[in-house]
Amino acid sequence: MDNHWKRFINGESVESEVTPSIYRSWQRSLEYRVDHTLISNQDILSLPRLSERREAKEALIRAGETVLPYIFDLLGSTNYTILLGDNDGYIIEAIGDAPFMTKAQRVNLSPGASWSEEIRGTNAIGTALRDNAPTSVSGWEHFVRDNHFLACWAAPIQNAQGKPIGVLDISGEANHDQEKILNIAMMGASMIKKNLQVFELENQLKFYQEGAKLASSLLHQGFLAIDNNGIITNINSFGAALLGRRQTDIIGRPAADIFSSPKGWMLSGHSLDLHLKDRTGKEISSHLKRVVNDAGEPLGAVGTLQSNHRAPANTLWVGRSRASQRILEQASRVAATHSSVLIHGESGTGKEIIAKSIHQLSPRREGPFVALNCASLSPTLIESELFGYVEGAFTGARRGGKPGKFELADKGTIFLDEIGDMPLNVQVALLRVLQEKEVSRIGDIKAKKINVRVITATHKNLNALVEKELFRLDLYYRLKVVTLELPPLRERSEDIRELVPHFIRKACESFNGQPLGIDEDVYSYLLAHSWPGNVRELENCIESMVALADSSILTVENLPDELIQKDSKSECTTETLLYQQTKQTILYALTQTRGKIAPAAKILGIGRNTLYRKIKELDIQV
Repeated sequence: MDNHWKRFINGESVESEVTPSIYRSWQRSLEYRVDHTLISNQDILSLPRLSERREAKEALIRAGETVLPYIFDLLGSTNYTILLGDNDGYIIEAIGDAPFMTKAQRVNLSPGASWSEEIRGTNAIGTALRDNAPTSVSGWEHFVRDNHFLACWAAPIQNAQGKPIGVLDISGEANHDQEKILNIAMMGASMIKKNLQVFELENQLKFYQEGAKLASSLLHQGFLAIDNNGIITNINSFGAALLGRRQTDIIGRPAADIFSSPKGWMLSGHSLDLHLKDRTGKEISSHLKRVVNDAGEPLGAVGTLQSNHRAPANTLWVGRSRASQRILEQASRVAATHSSVLIHGESGTGKEIIAKSIHQLSPRREGPFVALNCASLSPTLIESELFGYVEGAFTGARRGGKPGKFELADKGTIFLDEIGDMPLNVQVALLRVLQEKEVSRIGDIKAKKINVRVITATHKNLNALVEKELFRLDLYYRLKVVTLELPPLRERSEDIRELVPHFIRKACESFNGQPLGIDEDVYSYLLAHSWPGNVRELENCIESMVALADSSILTVENLPDELIQKDSKSECTTETLLYQQTKQTILYALTQTRGKIAPAAKILGIGRNTLYRKIKELDIQV
């Protein structure tokens, strides 16, 4: 196929034989007078100028610092480099396979080099930015001959107005399937865009506090709509959860079948207050308002449902297993206090989600929630991130100084993840802040009073670190006033059936794609897997399946190889899968009935004695 390129270089017409976007880019390369015979050494930044550009694009780099490694791991093989470029086409960040990155450096595909079309001719980075569209350029499609060994896939990172502010590029050898990798590049660009949006929201937090307060109140209410015939026409997922039922089991049914309420309540007045109970006997308060047409004739009623017991933040945490409900109830109780909270759990169990839930349920919900991962920063940076610094405090200090996370979290909550990785010298400074309730920026002699609730988290054994003198005992006791232990996913695997649809919807929205379904057979493998990476591993698995899906239904063929377990040593037998499925089905039924045997047996369609026997056989704790 490189014959097309040679013919174009020789002045022949190949427009009908080449992808239109590539052909247009070739034409522009001629207009830019790019030399197709050699690699250009123009427009390569010196280290000081690259540092200046990286500092100017700090938000873009920060938004991509977790995305680039994730994309590289997702590709699952060598001979790739993942590149982050700015809106001018300069590469400002790169990770990847060392041997291939060495090859890429020979053609200046490395940080500091501009890969705009004006300099490099047709290439994925420059052409994606020029067209503001995802682009793949493989082999001979590159305008410069020495780049023909490359296959590149790039997607622009757009701002809210749709203008490119950067670009994510995946480059490899010119022998890979293009379509799926381009989808991954698009996914990565979307993830970076969403991270930037989060940063922007954080920067404007005070401006949006009132809106956040309203959104928070709405998210913790159930919505209900009933027509004039008493038929429930709509109910949101939270309302259905309050009633302990599925939305599909409620919508379209008479309200009298769902609620234990006197007859004739439906539209007896302009405003109705009902005292209802769900299937477990817990009271639910509701407020319905009549809806009438222009003639004043009743059309139905709409309103809210809300538990009289304070509901946990189910909008953040997904799962209704007993283990999940227990941790959410604990989070709800501790939210009403001002005590410091230490959250312990394996990586990926959702420690930050619980921290946010505590914040949203607390009296501080109108204040900021500020998070910092102590393991993601070097010992020299963490202190300045926590406490801030004044101008001139050290070489490279930003003009005007910078507030620390504690200042930003004033009247709100600060969440310090992986607290076990905090250096000892910073532990001393943190202890002083907690004791004095004031913070001093690095280089400043003045102290500022702060009112901050501290929530910390770790997957490490802090007791063991204290014994090894790697963690201060006095700080440990100050942080662990309340300790929450998060269960790993393998101990709440019945939540997988709720987590999977949630992550599918989330991934589809991220990719701006159509909603996808999932084959029931997939759950056999998901339930049999031990999930050492917990919920984060499950989410990454589902996101990968969605990114690489080639139909509207996710099937076993879309599963990663490690879950299919083709190797004979790790292959799941039919008997093992059946055991897991049976156990999860019974656990799910017991979850729905809050552990009551008789209604659970009715859901399963078996007798109580049979259910008792199965519970004993499967070692299920009731």
